Amino acid sequence: MARKQPGFFAVHKMQCIGALSEMKRRPLGNLLTLAVLAFALTLPASFYLLAKNITLVAQAWQSPTQLTVYLAPQLPQSTATQLTEQLAAWPEVEDVRYISPQQGLEEFREQAGFAQALTLLEENPLPAVVVIRPITAWQGNEQATQLAAKLRAEPDVDEVRLDSDWLQRLAAIKSLAITLAALISGLMLFSVFLIVGNTLRLQVLNQKDEIQVMKLVGATDSFILRPYLYTGAWYGLLGGIAAWVLAAIITILLDGAVAQLATLYDSGFRLVGLSWDETLILLMTAAFLGLLAARLSAGRHLKEIEPV
Repeated sequence: MARKQPGFFAVHKMQCIGALSEMKRRPLGNLLTLAVLAFALTLPASFYLLAKNITLVAQAWQSPTQLTVYLAPQLPQSTATQLTEQLAAWPEVEDVRYISPQQGLEEFREQAGFAQALTLLEENPLPAVVVIRPITAWQGNEQATQLAAKLRAEPDVDEVRLDSDWLQRLAAIKSLAITLAALISGLMLFSVFLIVGNTLRLQVLNQKDEIQVMKLVGATDSFILRPYLYTGAWYGLLGGIAAWVLAAIITILLDGAVAQLATLYDSGFRLVGLSWDETLILLMTAAFLGLLAARLSAGRHLKEIEPV
């Protein structure tokens, strides 16, 4: 009675498990390879987390646009109050807050820590300030700029500052972080491809005699290549898991420092790590790179080996 041949999926299962068992036979060499892969994958994951958290910070700090109006120096209190009431009546303005020179000096003394130095001043150098928050329809950059130009036309206004300028700087920093993360990620992922490809190339060369024997008994290149494909995928998957662990450790270690910095800005922001879908993408990308590197590197060298 003829022995039943294993099915297609059974063969793949055996070769997948066999590739993992073969890696266990060389624990030290494979451990070093996985360590290099883990560090190479941790860098793009960390840069991605950096760009992700900067984006979250930028979204959280998209506060309504405010305009700070500095009134002319030595402007009488009555005139400043009248101007404040006039500005509050504008249809573009939602809220107005008047800060007298004395109030401004007191706030500066409390926040800047120059209380002793300020006592040496003979007179208050600060002007009166009006903080204006426009209505929602006028909180865009273009509309806020138009409102600032209208305010500058007032005779008792000395200077107008648009408080959303720092948001533009933050957006530029976010764009730089995303670009840097993309470039570093591309380079490090390519290094993962090279590491796996070179490792499997050496394995093929070391097993040259075995491959020649297998070809002599009729094994096809695709059958011989399959264990190397699974080995490459195992390299990528295990390296991706180690990279995820390292990225999680980095997130935990930096979270305390980030929370302390956020407290100084009266914010409850906490560092955000990789979500489950992002973790899945990391593992799939790493496994695919290992598989692709094995296909290109090991496949090319297998074709060069012929039975003698």
